[in-house]
Amino acid sequence: MIKTIIIEDEKYAAIYLQNLLETVAPDIEVVAKIESVADAIKKIPAINPDLILADIQLDDDVSFTIFEKLQWKKPVIFITAYDSYAIRAFKANGIDYLLKPCDEEELKLAIERFRNNHHQLPGNLEETIKQIAGRTMQEYKERFAITIGSRILSIPVSEIAYFFYTNRITYLVKADGQKYPYTESLDSIYHLLNPIHFFRVNRNFIIQHNSIDKIENHAGRTIAISLQPLPPEGSITVSKDRITEFKFWLDK
Repeated sequence: MIKTIIIEDEKYAAIYLQNLLETVAPDIEVVAKIESVADAIKKIPAINPDLILADIQLDDDVSFTIFEKLQWKKPVIFITAYDSYAIRAFKANGIDYLLKPCDEEELKLAIERFRNNHHQLPGNLEETIKQIAGRTMQEYKERFAITIGSRILSIPVSEIAYFFYTNRITYLVKADGQKYPYTESLDSIYHLLNPIHFFRVNRNFIIQHNSIDKIENHAGRTIAISLQPLPPEGSITVSKDRITEFKFWLDK
């Protein structure tokens, strides 16, 4: 049996992936499902799996941190909702990069790549990344419909400065300062936005790159961001578990 672990912080996504594996590769045994970067760093050396299937964006950090800290050399199949991590994934010993929700055929091909020669990257990495980007380009929202009384406004994504959550209400804030309540949660919204332009800096804010006015490093490994237009609480801070990925996002 091929000893495998799944790193995924969404319970049902992990179950779906395990069921899919049982269908396409009965000889693969999922010996553990891990939900966080911290837990993975502790458990992986003892388990020593032959293969890892990993989501990238976890609650406490990105999964690349696991493989960097462990200096992991065995193959990893990355499965994520975002296309923007492709280059970094292949540099982190990734042998394939699947976009959620992956289907049976995609996973089967990834497993075949592992079986055939898992130490070799795809022949044309640049072309692989272009294909990934092309598959997801149309999946990101281009505008949001907002209902205000009897009116419906259609707001282009390019006009949005940020989304924030307060007092159990999600708000969409435009670059010109107009603010509207929105019915979806930040979790739902984030998956609809292009990660090149938007980043979730903490539990309560998703910001657009162009809305950043100033970034400051504070004591205690804290990053403060000033936005335009100014949020009700003034400057906001980046969650400590998102700082590494925030810096990576800024440098894209």
